Parts: sequence; structure tokens; C-alpha cells
Amino acid sequence: MPQYSKRLQLILPIALSLLLSGCMTTDHPAQALGQSDWSACDHAWVLSNMVDGEHTYQYQLLWRKFWRDRPFFTCDRFGYVRGSGGINPYLGRFSLAGHGELSWPLPPDISRMGKIYPSDALETDYLRALRNTRFLEVMGDQLILRNSDESTLLEFDRVRDTMR
Repeated sequence: MPQYSKRLQLILPIALSLLLSGCMTTDHPAQALGQSDWSACDHAWVLSNMVDGEHTYQYQLLWRKFWRDRPFFTCDRFGYVRGSGGINPYLGRFSLAGHGELSWPLPPDISRMGKIYPSDALETDYLRALRNTRFLEVMGDQLILRNSDESTLLEFDRVRDTMR
């Protein structure tokens, strides 16, 4: 019986150190960048306002009725962004640096997975604005994407479970 306790005394510290060393790596994006930057990927977001240099789209009553037809944004912690521009699905890849700095290694574009319908002006402007964004910020139930001079600004509302 004492032999088992001696083995346990030798194995337990080694097992704990291996376990804890795996938990403390900074390879995981949420740990390296801070939870608040990646918290945008915990929810789905539906467009509420968009300013794209020359065009401005604001929340309208019609959007409230047909919220599934509004552009929406989702992402995951692997850096993929998915959504709909209002008509067609899109897919892209992003990366986050400190303080919500955003870059697009694979800019969002219409996904060619199925039948593609012609884009309307809102979808075209939305995808162009999304590609131009450089900062991501979550403020309560709002997601804000903007470029450095704030001439491009996308505001999203968090999709609640009741809206799905």
C-alpha cells in the first residue's frame, strides 16, 4: 500500500504541472486578446445602422417586420465571419489584434455555395463597408465596426433568442 502512495506523490505533481501548463498557453485567441474583443463571436448580430462614406442606411420599420432579410454578422473564434448581406450569404476571414483592431486576410464576399441572386444596393454597400472596417467594439447589446477615420460605421443589435 505505501508503494501506491509514493507513486501517487510522484505522479500527481507531474500531472498537475502538465495540466496547468496547457491551460496557461497564449495560443488561444481569447486569452491572447482579452475576452471582450472576442465576445462579439458569442452572439449573432443584425444590422441596425450603416454609414459608408456616401450612403447611410438607418433602422426602418420595414426592417423590424422582416428582420431575417436584414444583413447580419456572425463570427467564430477561428477567425471566420459569416452572415447574409440581406439576399446572399457571405463568408470571410478576419483577425483581431489588441484593442479590437481588425484586419481581413480573406475579405468577406458572397459565398458561392448555392444559387446566387443579384445583389441589391444595400447588400453591395454593406459588403463594401464591412471590408473597410478596421475596429471592432462590443458595447452591451451593440456591436460597432468602423474604420480608422469613422467614415465607415456599421452598428449591429444583438439577436436575442426570441428573434430566432
